[in-house]
Amino acid sequence: MPTTHPATVAVLGVPFHNVTMDETVAYVDEKIRSRGFHQIATANLDFLIHSVRDPEMQEILCTCDLVIPDGMPILWGAKLLGSSLKQRVCGVDLVPRLAELCAREDYSMFFLGASEANSARAAEKLKERFPGLRIAGRYSPPVAPLEKMNHEDILRRIERASPDILLVAMGNPKQEKWLAMHRHRLNVPVCIGVGGSIDFIAGAVRRAPRWMQKTGLEWLFRMLQEPGRLVQRYLGDAVGFARYMPGQYMAMAMQPRRRTKAGIFAEHTGNSCVISVYGDLSGELLEEFRASAGAAVACGMNLILNLSQTHYIGPDALGALIAIGADLRARQSQFWLAEMRPHVQRLINGSRLAGLFMTTSSVGDALQRTERAELRMVQTAQPMHIPGETESPVQVRVELLQDVCRKVGAANTPSPFETPAQESGMAYQNSLS
Repeated sequence: MPTTHPATVAVLGVPFHNVTMDETVAYVDEKIRSRGFHQIATANLDFLIHSVRDPEMQEILCTCDLVIPDGMPILWGAKLLGSSLKQRVCGVDLVPRLAELCAREDYSMFFLGASEANSARAAEKLKERFPGLRIAGRYSPPVAPLEKMNHEDILRRIERASPDILLVAMGNPKQEKWLAMHRHRLNVPVCIGVGGSIDFIAGAVRRAPRWMQKTGLEWLFRMLQEPGRLVQRYLGDAVGFARYMPGQYMAMAMQPRRRTKAGIFAEHTGNSCVISVYGDLSGELLEEFRASAGAAVACGMNLILNLSQTHYIGPDALGALIAIGADLRARQSQFWLAEMRPHVQRLINGSRLAGLFMTTSSVGDALQRTERAELRMVQTAQPMHIPGETESPVQVRVELLQDVCRKVGAANTPSPFETPAQESGMAYQNSLS
């Protein structure tokens, strides 16, 4: 599979990538070779409930490059919603696979977190198992709240070690928030929050028998080992799942499914692309939508989604909307959901996504708001002064020039939206007349 943009399935507002263990390792290998910064979350039910109650955590998970399903309840939830995830990708199993990759490709790893004894023991065991594995460094900072940690000291240690993979074992949500906080400072290609995986590999915590892992009873084995720490947490997660999951299930089930012609119609106005979805946003139509939306993102355009004629949106389509929204926010572009019918509004609310999207009652209103937002960006941009000019300094607003260049480029090149997506939308419209 192409590992650059794996498909996602949205469960309670979190986009889980539909990947196997092998595909995850291949993805990590690809991102190490491409360099940059990429954050991966090994998300279980505890992550899910935290994100429902903490908008910051949800935003972080929605902007991660990869969110893998580390927990059987995630797979059960996705199947209940009608979209199966391929495999549980457990962090405890992923770390040895990454160590094997590093030994084979001469990459290096850095352990951040866990106790000093467990970190050392885990590194020793992995090097024994995979000869040639390079551990670039290890550090177990003093236990402290996130705001009281010595961040500069930690970042300097990682910078000196220059690893290819950073494994952060601080527990959820602290490890995810720490990585997000320093994403612009960390010059590490792949950063992963691994929770208690280091303790498991060190042998400080016993792993459940294989049959319990496969049947989704690993939580029971762990709870019996650490009842004082885990009983309250697991009970809270179970209650949260039982409380919130029916809302998304009911909203998903109540959507109309009609056997009508479906299509995508895309057009652009100024620096905004308006995509109208007719029928069910699933199957081939979803792939067509991803292509049209991806073209808009690549061109640096704002995106407005007209949902007035949309019947059904599945969990995989919700995952696609989350991913597109994250890409547009990263580029400081706007993403609007316009003219949502009541059942679509119920779905967005029931899926815990209301805080992620900007919504409006009409496409025209979205276009006006987008234009005003761009105008404000131009007005608040810092002017660039040309040295040596005293009487009449020339002020160039960088954002304005970028916008002009985008529009000139769009005007002088064939539109990426005049594709089969537009043709199918026009055919749909013609069939109605």
